[in-house]
Amino acid sequence: MSTDQKTQSQQILFTRGVPPAEALPAEDLGECFDSVVRNDTSVVLQYGQQRGYAPLRKQLAEEYGVSDDEVLVGNGSLQLQDLLSKHLVNEEDAVFTEQPSYDRSILTFRRNGARVTGIPLEEDGIDVERLERALEREVPAFLYLVPDFQNPTGATLSLEKRRRVVELAERYGFYILEDIPYRKLRYRGEDLPLLRELDSAGRVITVSSFSKLLSPGMRVGFMIGSKGLIDDLTGLAENTYLAPVLPTQAAVSEYIGRGMLAPNVESLKELYRPRWEAMTSSVKQELPGATMFTSNGGFFVGVMLPEDANTQNLVGRAKEQGLVLTPGESFFADSDDGEPPRGERFVRLPFCAVTTDQIEEGVSRLAGLV
Repeated sequence: MSTDQKTQSQQILFTRGVPPAEALPAEDLGECFDSVVRNDTSVVLQYGQQRGYAPLRKQLAEEYGVSDDEVLVGNGSLQLQDLLSKHLVNEEDAVFTEQPSYDRSILTFRRNGARVTGIPLEEDGIDVERLERALEREVPAFLYLVPDFQNPTGATLSLEKRRRVVELAERYGFYILEDIPYRKLRYRGEDLPLLRELDSAGRVITVSSFSKLLSPGMRVGFMIGSKGLIDDLTGLAENTYLAPVLPTQAAVSEYIGRGMLAPNVESLKELYRPRWEAMTSSVKQELPGATMFTSNGGFFVGVMLPEDANTQNLVGRAKEQGLVLTPGESFFADSDDGEPPRGERFVRLPFCAVTTDQIEEGVSRLAGLV
């Protein structure tokens, strides 16, 4: 076997945040699909249910303490972010994000005409002082946050900062879009309140999905907002894709109704916790000069490499060593201070879909390159 072939056979993927095959509850989901298709045929296999499958909306409304009319279920949370952007963003409006932030969301907001500005991220979440200075210059259509185990860094927004961000939204009159797909995957510590739980002025819109808890392929996401906002987005959704994908939404509802979701989340935490521990310990050992964001859950550990690190063509050189990385620049929006973002020094390290051995070897390869 040649060196290239050997490297390829030992390829390690530190790219997308995807669940591994062993995390997908295929047997149980299969039973749920079979049940809803056979027993609710006239609804599940038809057009209609524009806000989403009614029993699932009811379950979500009960969980989040809202009315059914404040819940919209769509084809993944990113599609709902797209609809919200179309509705709220006029050409050249600003949208603020954390810096770095989820690359797909940045692209989605830009595609809808927004100027996306990143506010630096600190160990305990967004830099609120920098956010306030940016707000003095311009009020965005909304601020996009991943407050729990952020993508791409793994950082969590502190309770103090949650309160301050909500206060700023009320004072300046902008929306906060809180994206919480990783919230239930906590491996250490106690839950912090949702931003919407701290909001008395209706400025927080919550979005999430079942991609990390059940299956990304099912494309079931949901949004919680005021009835008026959900009314508007429902009309836009109908004009965009006519009807939601009811079989997958119904299967998720059946899965929840059978009491399977909570035990599955616990199983996922048992599966992922050793991988999270391996990633955090490997980064500390192999990359002592890097700044690692503290991650207590989720799918990612993010690191900012030292200024003297060799980041020249890092993604290309890593691939030659059988290590596949996502370019760090893709997670960076425009800087709030006008300076070029330093995304080439950032590396997102997903840990859920790789083994502990692959994690240790992958971080070692990364250390050898920088």
